[in-house]
Amino acid sequence: MNTGLKTIDDLILRHGIKTDESQDTFQQVMSWSGNDPRVAHYKLPFCFYQLITNLPATQNVTLHHFYLPHRKARLASFLINAQGRIIEQVYYQRDAKYVKASKKLQSLVQSAYLSSNRVAA
Repeated sequence: MNTGLKTIDDLILRHGIKTDESQDTFQQVMSWSGNDPRVAHYKLPFCFYQLITNLPATQNVTLHHFYLPHRKARLASFLINAQGRIIEQVYYQRDAKYVKASKKLQSLVQSAYLSSNRVAA
């Protein structure tokens, strides 16, 4: 995958795109249920906070964070519904090259979740 940034391409090659709960230096994947009590104690973008707190307790979403370990900074976060669709995204880096890379990363994440959702079905 060519995101336009060699460091992000290397991280994708090394770690891949995970869809199960996990955490490494590049990404963190967590499953949340509607109105999860952890939402009050976790640093989430406000739009994510609103969506999670307004979900019914029976509905699940996946929170997928990406990090830039070489800069010790967040890159992007995605909130994914049970069908594998991204329902909200936040890009933390404002530099045009990072925004472009985040958009390409978003398409990779969307493809990974849709294909894992088809396998599970």
